[in-house]
Amino acid sequence: MPTFEKLSKDDVSDILDAKRRGRGKSQRERILENYMEQLEGLQVGEGISVKPKENDNRQTVKNRLKRASSRLGYEIEFIRSRGVIRVYRVA
Repeated sequence: MPTFEKLSKDDVSDILDAKRRGRGKSQRERILENYMEQLEGLQVGEGISVKPKENDNRQTVKNRLKRASSRLGYEIEFIRSRGVIRVYRVA
């Protein structure tokens, strides 16, 4: 049989506060921040080349690039190529 222990209001409040502080960013948010860091320094007309790993889906990488550029307020376009994803900043 389990052991039961009554918690006071202060105990509950302390536990909840600790739990809220311990929350970190989701994996999706961390990945998006990484993409944003890569795009951050691009000036209009400059671009980057991205070589996905074998297990990366090309469309997923492109969607993440679009989402990251949108958050930064950038407008990007993709250059068709095989093997790598090339993107440049339009505005």
